[in-house]
Amino acid sequence: MTTSADPSTDHANTGQTDYPYLLSGVDPRTLRAVDNLRDITDIREQHPDLVASIAENGMNPLVSIINVTPDPDGCLAVLVGFHRTAAAVAVKEVENPDLVIDVLVHAPGTTRREVKVAQGLENLHHKYLTQADEARLYDQLALEGLDDFGIAETLVRPIERVRAGRAVAADPRTHAASVSSPDIDLLALAHLLEFADDADAHQELVEVLDQHPRDLDWAIRRLRRQREQRDQLISEAQRLTDLGYTVLDGVASHLELPDGAARFANLCAADGDEPIDPAQHASCPGRAAYLTPQAHGETTVAVTEVCADYATHGHRTIAAAKQAAAEEQLREAGVAIVDFGDAAVVPLTSLYADEHAERCLTVDDHASCPGHAAVITPARWASTDVEVCYVCTDYADHGHVRIRVEPARADRDAAWQSAERRRAAANNRLWRAAKIDRRDWIATFFTGWRKRKASTLPPRIHHWLALGPVLASNYSGEAASTHTYACTLLGFPEPSYRRDRNPIAAHLRKRSTTEIQAVLIRLAQIVGACEQHFNLASTDQATTWREPTEDTRFYFELLAVLGYPLSHVEQLITNPDLDIPLWPHLAPDTADDTADDTGHDTARVPGADPDDAEFDHDLDDLNNEVSGDADEEPAAAGEAAEPMGENATQARSSAESSIEVPDSQITSQYRAAV
Repeated sequence: MTTSADPSTDHANTGQTDYPYLLSGVDPRTLRAVDNLRDITDIREQHPDLVASIAENGMNPLVSIINVTPDPDGCLAVLVGFHRTAAAVAVKEVENPDLVIDVLVHAPGTTRREVKVAQGLENLHHKYLTQADEARLYDQLALEGLDDFGIAETLVRPIERVRAGRAVAADPRTHAASVSSPDIDLLALAHLLEFADDADAHQELVEVLDQHPRDLDWAIRRLRRQREQRDQLISEAQRLTDLGYTVLDGVASHLELPDGAARFANLCAADGDEPIDPAQHASCPGRAAYLTPQAHGETTVAVTEVCADYATHGHRTIAAAKQAAAEEQLREAGVAIVDFGDAAVVPLTSLYADEHAERCLTVDDHASCPGHAAVITPARWASTDVEVCYVCTDYADHGHVRIRVEPARADRDAAWQSAERRRAAANNRLWRAAKIDRRDWIATFFTGWRKRKASTLPPRIHHWLALGPVLASNYSGEAASTHTYACTLLGFPEPSYRRDRNPIAAHLRKRSTTEIQAVLIRLAQIVGACEQHFNLASTDQATTWREPTEDTRFYFELLAVLGYPLSHVEQLITNPDLDIPLWPHLAPDTADDTADDTGHDTARVPGADPDDAEFDHDLDDLNNEVSGDADEEPAAAGEAAEPMGENATQARSSAESSIEVPDSQITSQYRAAV
């Protein structure tokens, strides 16, 4: 190292004309260090080893040199070596006030393009260069007149990477993601640009890249389906508006219709019970519609026509017309019409004539009883029909005996049941949509399974494979012996019912089949068996996510272990409390539900235990009512054939506070998901 030069020396007037040349004895503080490719904040924090090395050994020009060029004002501007300059300045100010350095001076008039190219060649392979720095470099070179091919050729970089970097730098949201998540590669970040105008979707993809980068393609496909469905909703709403319909906002099922509105298919004229001719309703002022996203295989939108104020416009429901006709027939027959408001009103199907009877009462048996009456309720099987339930209004006074013991329990009021039906309708839509996304993810997971490495599988995978035949034995039994879904996941031919010819068996018998391939085949059998079970139409119902079986719980635990990001409704399988913030009626009930003080006979079945399965029927009733498609009309809870639910629901104390769940309670997150 040479002796210190005078810091005030005009470096541009040294007389040296051959460039580049080595200038010694330079005070690092006199160098102009601006427009660096990489940002420098606190050099001691960013590169403590570099600062310590310069403090200990100075700067050896044979090992590391700072490249500079004279600016028009005579000051030496740094071309390459910004971090070394910052470190030398830091040492000069603290550890070694006498520190001077050597610099390599290049000819004045160096263009900004040449500077950026030099910085790029110096830094592109540096471990501290971030993806954001690289993107900014490509963008700056483009501003200096280089096209993508020119940048790629000059810096010896793939053209795809240059294009990705320029696109990332040009979009503020994606560039911000490159800064906040520096470990995400430029090529991956470029995929986010498709959703640059959707902040929520863009952030979701950033989180996927941070936490589950293998799921990127799957997440993009899912977001595309959601976007396509939103576009279809907008397009269909505009089409209906042009046709003169009022499109009801905030309505995704009949459970969310405003007061006075009803589905057109359920309406008739005021003087009959035949459905209204659609042509006749075309001019009705109440003609309206709501749109329901569908998730059955393809992204579609269902249109349901309604009348917004049917009574005002001279309509009535078909069920109301049939109920009026049924009431007239009962009155003509001399049968009293009651409701289930009194706990003493019990259906004949739940009564014996007396303690010696061997069968329940029939209508003919009971016709002469003073308590003979009937209750008319909406039919469970059809929203446009009613059913007549014959009852005894005071079975104890008339000497009858109840068939079953009524368990002691707190029964839910009408408001709770209404809210639960709404929750079931919303979650059923989410459940069906989630199945499409889930199966797409599973197919992606098994793509390329033959070349998978053991390191890509979760820890303790063999433990989960051993748990499968125990905790998912029912679903495994359904899939045996063909394992059709597993063959599909593995890309095997359609299996035959000859077990020795099953492609799974054939592949496992090959000597070339590796250990990890055998593990993945077994995993495909378990996943395929469980997923094949969800081909059943009954699994689209509320009972699946509200009362999951042991097989279902195991399956979704396994999927989470494999890395599948469970949707909200799928998380309910193992954590049902997740719905409480969205549906306040699920909050724990503090009502005292420990006593049955009705005073009625409960001794017909000696030794009966209220906890037995035969008494656990309330939730089954509600499941049946909301298990269908979102647009099916479920009967009101507690109104059909099960007598225990009827009596218990109507006998609920009137003092119990009702729970109101407004339309807005089905959150925007729910609506976006379906």
